[in-house]
Amino acid sequence: MPRLVGTLVGDIQREAPAQTKYGLLFEALEQHWQQPVPTVDATLRGWRRLVNGLMVFHPNLPLWKERFYQNVPAFISRSQQVGHCLAQMHTAGQADVALQVGVTFDGTWGNDQLPVILYTDYTTHMAIQTPEAGRSPFTAVQGQRLLQLEKQAYSRAAHIFTRSELVRESIMADYKVAADKITSVGGGVNFRELPEPNEPRNNGRPTALFIGKDFYRKGGDLLLQAFAQTREHIPHSRLIMVTEGPIPADLPLDGVDIVPPTWNREVIHNLYREADLFVLPSRLETWGDVLLEAMAYGLPCVGATRQAMGEIISHGQTGLVVPPGDGYALYSALLWLMINPWLRGKWGEAGRARLETHFTWPRVVEKMAPIIEEVAARGKK
Repeated sequence: MPRLVGTLVGDIQREAPAQTKYGLLFEALEQHWQQPVPTVDATLRGWRRLVNGLMVFHPNLPLWKERFYQNVPAFISRSQQVGHCLAQMHTAGQADVALQVGVTFDGTWGNDQLPVILYTDYTTHMAIQTPEAGRSPFTAVQGQRLLQLEKQAYSRAAHIFTRSELVRESIMADYKVAADKITSVGGGVNFRELPEPNEPRNNGRPTALFIGKDFYRKGGDLLLQAFAQTREHIPHSRLIMVTEGPIPADLPLDGVDIVPPTWNREVIHNLYREADLFVLPSRLETWGDVLLEAMAYGLPCVGATRQAMGEIISHGQTGLVVPPGDGYALYSALLWLMINPWLRGKWGEAGRARLETHFTWPRVVEKMAPIIEEVAARGKK
């Protein structure tokens, strides 16, 4: 039985974002092996946090936020901090293998004894190759240095888990990592208990829900334009957008409710209850936790092709995926689902069944467990 330690950016005991996104993963790991799985928080705090913020300052606040989280000094500082801690745990005989969530640091830094398995849903290369998605805050030099650091982390890792095949293919093609070192295991829905699915409604006021803090990358502008067209045919239709913006003044907002982002799960629960379908036309989406949550409520989903969303949504069975940036296709998908309550119910039911079969954390851990055990056993030799 492997003694596993987890490491990630965030405190899953005290911080709502980390707890919501990763808490149930570590609970599933503990339940699988019936033993505690301690976690090491890679967050930069105190003077390290202050220095990092000053080094990457930019007068554009959204860009500064992106750079604050993703930059070379922060990557190195996190790596040194975590690698030192993992090396100490190995020396003390407290762990056989580490599971690192995300690649914003390298847990093997200064740690050449405790094997590290990565679990990621994203690569820097994908962000750099898709600048129109707005997730690449780096200069050319910074981007190349981060790519080198990320490639080093992949090469040193004992194994790599990805949520999607999309990211697995990026790591193979863009970082030249052997296929047998990478396993796509998916991701689980972040609900301890699944909610009762919504009852299908036919009240003449269909409601679409969008949850995406990053308004532009998540395709909020595309959705507003498509929804305005839909509203010409269904005047009482409604769109709820959970987003931070900023929203350009020239975009139509008739029939739209803007809700600020929140980690309050009760607020999010009520929003899913108000919705009849879920829409996420992202320009870059390497997974999609909110799609899983929508499926848990029995909502059909609309997403974009050439993204990981196509691995979650079964096109024509649990929802629709449309070409990214294609406003007419997005409008058509919205209209089709809004005028077909029977279809919404059918696809929503199929989506809930697909979720229960493929996208729970115990199911993900079942896929991870044999590899974690094998890596731990190799490390003991």
